[in-house]
Amino acid sequence: MNRFPDHIIRIHGITGARSACRVMGARPFVLLSPEKAALSHGAQWFADLIKLISEEFPDSTFTTILDCRGRVSGALTAIEIGLDGVIVDPLPDDPVDRLQDMGRQARCTVVTELPPQNAIYEMRDDLLPDGELDRRLQEYLGDA
Repeated sequence: MNRFPDHIIRIHGITGARSACRVMGARPFVLLSPEKAALSHGAQWFADLIKLISEEFPDSTFTTILDCRGRVSGALTAIEIGLDGVIVDPLPDDPVDRLQDMGRQARCTVVTELPPQNAIYEMRDDLLPDGELDRRLQEYLGDA
């Protein structure tokens, strides 16, 4: 399952997204939403966060994945508003095929499983201060 770039960074809010953009610079990476964010926060929350980050860091090269497990309607909204990818719960083939077809038409990747846990960098921006977020991500990347 090599559908994801090398650096996948799970954020919990704007602070983590800003840190990721500062540290990653122009290197490509993925901003992954919090677990089941479509259920807890909604697709529009994530889209608004991404819009703000894109405006603040126009030179950043990232794609976005919204975790829609627990709320298929969140995946439909994410596809409609233009997010790059969504993760949904495993579904019977027919509904997944239809969702993936809608995603393809909107250039949104639809997958039914998370990347391997060891491929996801957990930003921990719900617990740590800004400077520490930057330092830990730099250390993880070997930039420290």
